[in-house]
Amino acid sequence: MCKGTKCASLFSSHHQRVERKSVHSNELFPQKQVNFGMIMKRKWGQHFLVRERYVQRMIELAGVQAGDKVLEIGPGRGVLTRALLEIGAFVRAVEIDPTLQGFLQQEFAGSSQFQLLCGDALELLIDELLPSSQPARIVANLPYNAATAIFFHLLPWREYWNSWSLMVQYEVAQRICATAEGGKSFGTLSLAGSLGFDRKFAFDVPPEAFAPPPKVNSAVIHLLPRKSGWSKEEEKNFLEFVRRLFQQRRKTLISNLKQQFPDWFQQERRSLEEQYLKLRPENLEFEDWRKLYERFCWYGWTLR
Repeated sequence: MCKGTKCASLFSSHHQRVERKSVHSNELFPQKQVNFGMIMKRKWGQHFLVRERYVQRMIELAGVQAGDKVLEIGPGRGVLTRALLEIGAFVRAVEIDPTLQGFLQQEFAGSSQFQLLCGDALELLIDELLPSSQPARIVANLPYNAATAIFFHLLPWREYWNSWSLMVQYEVAQRICATAEGGKSFGTLSLAGSLGFDRKFAFDVPPEAFAPPPKVNSAVIHLLPRKSGWSKEEEKNFLEFVRRLFQQRRKTLISNLKQQFPDWFQQERRSLEEQYLKLRPENLEFEDWRKLYERFCWYGWTLR
């Protein structure tokens, strides 16, 4: 039986019929389930992984063992799902597409280690996504259109899983793993990554590894959850503080502080200007941001 809430779309509808591309047969999964003639739904960011080498590299990176609890968001045609089940993992898969829900139910009906949640990962109750025991991992080719939203949605609950191995757009992977030396890639998403994880940019994945092939490259990242020392609410407020100060990233940090927190800025103007006068938001590493936010809180200021 398919568990979960009713499917819901976050994005405007657009359909595209996909024609089969010419590829070497030994690079594709042999199963006929990889159907290049089906209608893919761009509103859900559907690009199905079909090259076996990348599936195996991803599983090796994740370190999945028999008995592990794995959360997979966006299983699509079940190529990664099948490989995880063959190892002996227990797979909880979340699929939003009603057509694919029916396919997955039939494809893995005989497996007692497969559970399908029907619905949007952003709308399901968090208790439905959390593992019942350890070791547990997230291994997923995240839908392009929702990858960042899913990352932030699960961030407060990250320590329920031993690791996150995610396939995402190359640009998103860069942003999650970026440091202050990363230039334009560095921002709120990077600081969220620093806040919650030890991060590794693992490997690139070319467009031809998918059906239909996306217009951009993808990448796999490996994240090891860690404690920040803050509560969930404090982490949420920190990221909102950062987000506001990155809204106009071409301006100096002082200009953004003056605009976003004028009362605090006037109170601390001399000290803030001495420390941050010529810096832009992307020039501060995570620990610098942490100190700035804790300084803001120490004076009793709150986000309004």
